Amino acid sequence: MLLRPLNDLPLLEKAAGLAAGAGLELYAVGGCARDWALGRPSADIDFLLSGDAAPVIDGLERAYGGSRQKFSPFLTVRFFDASGRRLDFARFRKEIYSKPAALPTVTQASSAAEDLGRRDFACNAMAVRLDGPEPFVLLDPFDGLGDVKAGVVRVLHGKSFEDDPTRIYRAARFAGRFGWRLEAGTRESAAAAVAGGFPGLLSRERLRNELVKILKEANPLPALELLRELGALAPIHPAFAFDASVAAQEGEFARLAAVAALMGPAGEEFAAGLRLSKKETAGLLKLSAALRRG
Repeated sequence: MLLRPLNDLPLLEKAAGLAAGAGLELYAVGGCARDWALGRPSADIDFLLSGDAAPVIDGLERAYGGSRQKFSPFLTVRFFDASGRRLDFARFRKEIYSKPAALPTVTQASSAAEDLGRRDFACNAMAVRLDGPEPFVLLDPFDGLGDVKAGVVRVLHGKSFEDDPTRIYRAARFAGRFGWRLEAGTRESAAAAVAGGFPGLLSRERLRNELVKILKEANPLPALELLRELGALAPIHPAFAFDASVAAQEGEFARLAAVAALMGPAGEEFAAGLRLSKKETAGLLKLSAALRRG
């Protein structure tokens, strides 16, 4: 079936032409395909290619200006156009986790379908082909479109949350954003991973980054409530607390301060555990104290 992009069509057509000229397959992948399937424009467009992204990025730099940053161990390149907009490009990849919660070892995959098998959830394991004689064909080997229609978040294999426990927090974030639920087996796997202590193996920085992403959501409360049900807030801090006052704040920094304020004396330890800069930590504690005074 076809899945037509709902935004940035000139950019996508430009990139597709550059890829075709270089003999590359090019896909828009992940969250943008999910959002288009929901009938929504997507702010983030990630590209998946069958080879080196350089010919495509060279052409985009000529057309839009900008710069690039390579992440060679992960076979990715980040491109910023002259306005500062970010686009991520990745080769077909597969990955191996040497131990739970470790960053993966990434190698080249043979196809887009193989690459999709390493993704977090079926709803994010869809790709829209941009080049070729019939553009916008949907590649969906795990029936992510069915999950989008059903409103569920589903992992692709049983050890997904053990390999990468940040997926527990991402699952809650997507479920909260869209008003979805965790597929039954996925919820069981998440609860088992939490009970097994796998989120505690993550660095403080990775846990903080997932929390900040949740707090950036228009309404973070459904995701936080789901994490509380799973027991997944305790690895962030055993006294983690939230209520409607968190969502009432503007911006993720103020929301972090609201969490710290609700935690009382434990708020200082929570703030220190976020591993922010000294200046940011001091500002967070100052704002937290002001919120407590009300």
